[in-house]
Amino acid sequence: MTGPVPTAEFASLVYGESGVALDDPAELFHEASSLYAGVAPASFPAMVELARNPALQQTVARASYSRSHLAGIELPQPNRRGASLDDALTSRGSRRPKALEPLSLAALASILAAAYRSTDGRRPVPSGGALYPLEIYVTALAVDAVESGVYHYDPYRHRLARLGPAGRRQVAQALVEPELAEAGAALVVVTAMFWRSRFKYGLRGYRFSLLEAGHVVQNAVLAAASLDVPALPLGGFYDGELNALVGADGVDEASVYALLLGGGA
Repeated sequence: MTGPVPTAEFASLVYGESGVALDDPAELFHEASSLYAGVAPASFPAMVELARNPALQQTVARASYSRSHLAGIELPQPNRRGASLDDALTSRGSRRPKALEPLSLAALASILAAAYRSTDGRRPVPSGGALYPLEIYVTALAVDAVESGVYHYDPYRHRLARLGPAGRRQVAQALVEPELAEAGAALVVVTAMFWRSRFKYGLRGYRFSLLEAGHVVQNAVLAAASLDVPALPLGGFYDGELNALVGADGVDEASVYALLLGGGA
């Protein structure tokens, strides 16, 4: 009888027989962003400045791009009559859209609201210091009553601001598996404005941004499951192409997660 394979042995496939290299980028970053008892974070002065500066506090409380000057779409109120949380958790899964089908605007609005809409200054996800470093974009490919193109989601106004034209070709070029774009109704892109967290938490803020992106996409996937909309979280994208699609510079703002939505609802 064969026993379980000791998974720790697979570390040698990552690091080699000699172990972790002294200049391993992942190890260096993990160490640089670690916290230790009795050692004040390097960004502590920023925390002091935030506590004493009302203008800075007000700015932090409105953490999002505002593109109200651009033409856009006022989104309908979210549909709260979907499945129960238990049903959504049970049915949640990474589902590839199998056939091209339009996504209703109401369903898209519900998914975006569940992901990151601001209500009384708070979002439906935990955020380190309530700094909310993320931005949400939608590339509409087959959304009812929405012209194909790239849009920015305003979490305060629950509105999509149109940024410009885009289609399946651009989405396909940004994905490691370009064929996924063939049946997608929309691609939701989560970007991080890392400095929003780093000014207070230093490199630890980078970790917080990535954790928050996971919360956002999980909320979106649960909302999609409750509406029976196929949703496929994606980490397999080409950073430069996806950044270009949504207009992120890749430094101050960079794509960290994507979600392909199918049609329905």
